Amino acid sequence: KLKSDSEQLSKKLQTMQSVFAFAPEKPHNVAILITKVDPVYVTETRNAFNRYNRENYYNKTFNIDNITLDDSLKMVVISSFENANAALEYMEQARKSAPRDVIPWLPANKYSFLIISNDNLQTLRTNKDIEEYKKFLSAFFPGKF
Repeated sequence: KLKSDSEQLSKKLQTMQSVFAFAPEKPHNVAILITKVDPVYVTETRNAFNRYNRENYYNKTFNIDNITLDDSLKMVVISSFENANAALEYMEQARKSAPRDVIPWLPANKYSFLIISNDNLQTLRTNKDIEEYKKFLSAFFPGKF
C-alpha cells in the first residue's frame, strides 16, 4: 500500500505546478490563520499560545510572531520545529486544545491551522495566495487541512 501511495504522490507532484516547495525534512512552522477579526484578537491568540507552550512544552523554546497577509487575513506563526512531522504533531495537539483550553473566546470559524516551511512562508508573505498554499498542502497531506 505504501508503495502505491508513493507512486500516486509522485504522479501528483509531476502534474502539480506550484510556487511552493515540498521539503518535509526542513524546519517548519505552525501557523494559526485568523480571518476577519480585530487586531487585538491576533495579539491575544499569540499570548494564549505562549501560555499554552509554557505549560505543555516547557522543555522547548518556540518563537511566536504575528504576520499580516492582508486587511482580513492574519497569521500567528509558531516556529522552531525541526521538520514537517514535528510541526504536524504539535498542530494536531494544538488543534484539539484550541477551542476548549487555548482560545475558547475565538469562534472556531475564524481560525484554522496549517504548517509551513520558512521558504514557503517567505513566498506566501510575498504572493499572499493562501488558497494556493492550502491546495499545495492538501496535495501532500491529504485530509489534514
